Amino acid sequence: MTTANVVDVSEWQPTSIDWANFKANGVKAVVVRIGHGTTRDNNAADHISNATKAGLIVHVYHYYEGVDGELQYSVNNAKSLNIKPNVYYFLDMEGTIAGSWPSIFESFRKAWAGYGWNTGLYCSLSNYAKFDDATLAKQGVYRWIAAWGSNQPSNADMWQYDSKTGLGSYTSALDKDVDIAGKLIKEPDSTVVEPTDPNGNYTIKPGAFVGFDHSTTELQGGEMLVASPDGKNKIPKLAPTGAFLFNNADGDNMWALIKPKMGTIKGEKGDAGADGKSAYEVAVANGYTGTQAQWLASLKGADGAPGKDGSNGKDGQTWQPYIADDKHWHIRLINNVDMPAIVGVITQGNANDLTMDDSYRIDGTVANIPSTSGLLTIRANSGEVWQTYIDSATAGCYTRTRHNGTWTAWRLTTQWS
Repeated sequence: MTTANVVDVSEWQPTSIDWANFKANGVKAVVVRIGHGTTRDNNAADHISNATKAGLIVHVYHYYEGVDGELQYSVNNAKSLNIKPNVYYFLDMEGTIAGSWPSIFESFRKAWAGYGWNTGLYCSLSNYAKFDDATLAKQGVYRWIAAWGSNQPSNADMWQYDSKTGLGSYTSALDKDVDIAGKLIKEPDSTVVEPTDPNGNYTIKPGAFVGFDHSTTELQGGEMLVASPDGKNKIPKLAPTGAFLFNNADGDNMWALIKPKMGTIKGEKGDAGADGKSAYEVAVANGYTGTQAQWLASLKGADGAPGKDGSNGKDGQTWQPYIADDKHWHIRLINNVDMPAIVGVITQGNANDLTMDDSYRIDGTVANIPSTSGLLTIRANSGEVWQTYIDSATAGCYTRTRHNGTWTAWRLTTQWS
């Protein structure tokens, strides 16, 4: 049976977690979500502090949302939480992401490595196919792969194998992981070592040097200040004229550092431009002799004939949400048969008291509901109650159950692509 030695948590887990009980049940390290987009995770600081006090090793991750300024925010957020060098910092990539996944990850990897954090990638096994495994392995990226209900992935450094059951005294659903490579369950080295190759573009070999010599590239013309990463190839960096010399790789490396700051670089405000002429003034300059009112009136064309009435639109179709055999939410068409209307609107009270088959519109502060506006559906039998909730603001779908009189916590369903 697979046994977790790492768990990962976010604001969906309460700060009252018994970390000592986790440790007693074999957990050695935790990965805490510290942010998503440009927002800090609500429980990040408490989870880090409490897990550390219990003697667990703490690493962190950021959930990618693709918003402006997200890369720089992820750096600032980790620094403000005092995330030390050599701690592993993972980028969580899942769902629908526009653009090249490897390019997006590479920009975060380069920036984070520059601050001394070890870098990692979290994604599902199907999404991992978007990446080149050999490149990630060469760069030392820790590959954290989610594959629930399946065998251990062959290319994973850490495997997230389950998210539906609890652990020890914690009975709610919890993400559980196995650190296969074993680097997360060891205390990070407190020694800060400046990387000799922060961008991962080449390996420095014996005999490497920087000094004055003739170039081995197509650029010739006397001795120059050259860099030789292998003792043989001599790449010019400073010409005899005093000009700095950059190649395409240098430009790519500098752009990764400059791009996040582009929005904050501003020059002095320029002088105001001359006022432009109005359309009437242009017309006068071109020979029009009437007044402005006459000119405006001349611009109106004759009224057109009324258009014909449009044809009637087609009858609408009714769609129904349901959970398919793959345990994910889907929608299906009901063949022109309207679904029953929601029977009521609830503006106050407690969702724990709603235990009969029904549907409600939530429109107010109701206890034990994820938000103040949404759709609540209840299904029940003699022993269990199942509630699902769709948040009107985010379209997020939550679910929870009551068994033997005890409610589980609300859980946001995750969709793997």
